[in-house]
Amino acid sequence: MARRYDGIIVTFIYKAGLSIQRMRTNQTVNLYRSGTNPRSVRLPALASLLASLVLLTSCRSSEMPLAGTWKTYHNPRYNFEFPYPSSWTAEPPPDNQDGQAFRDPKNPQAEIRGWAGHQIKPITTKQSQQQAASVPPSKSNFTTAQGLSGALNVNIGPEISSMTLSLQQGDIRYHWQARSPSQQFDDYYRLFYYIAQQYRVPPPSQQP
Repeated sequence: MARRYDGIIVTFIYKAGLSIQRMRTNQTVNLYRSGTNPRSVRLPALASLLASLVLLTSCRSSEMPLAGTWKTYHNPRYNFEFPYPSSWTAEPPPDNQDGQAFRDPKNPQAEIRGWAGHQIKPITTKQSQQQAASVPPSKSNFTTAQGLSGALNVNIGPEISSMTLSLQQGDIRYHWQARSPSQQFDDYYRLFYYIAQQYRVPPPSQQP
């Protein structure tokens, strides 16, 4: 199920075989299992998490300056960059140098990573062009401090939650993702959101 808060798409992922049918605040959520009748349960923890997300997404990073020392990761292949806490440790980069990941040494399950790649242009026929024209383009719901529009999605899972940013500049797709245990996601949310805003990409003239 996906909900939109302040333009950010929030997707809730539940255990296998369960999906959200309907939700009303402080009431019930109808859950369906394959081959069984629907049942209603109360999810106070989910309501609390929703309230936290609404409060967090209603605040701008300029209103919530983040303390601490920072470093900046610069990708040598695609020239994108983003800040990260200086205390976080870098993971070994892949051989193709398309990105890098960093982890919180106090909580190894919390990580941020950025990567990029060229968008492959398929060989199109008249029929495929008509089919592509019938599919609406993805909507942008986020603007970086650099002024580049993109899509920011938040996935709330039963164990791990994530925030993912996708940007397009010329023929290159840029991505950034942050993850943490779901129970601690609200503690990291301000940090993740700030880093997503500070993600920078080169102008098309400086792309590889």
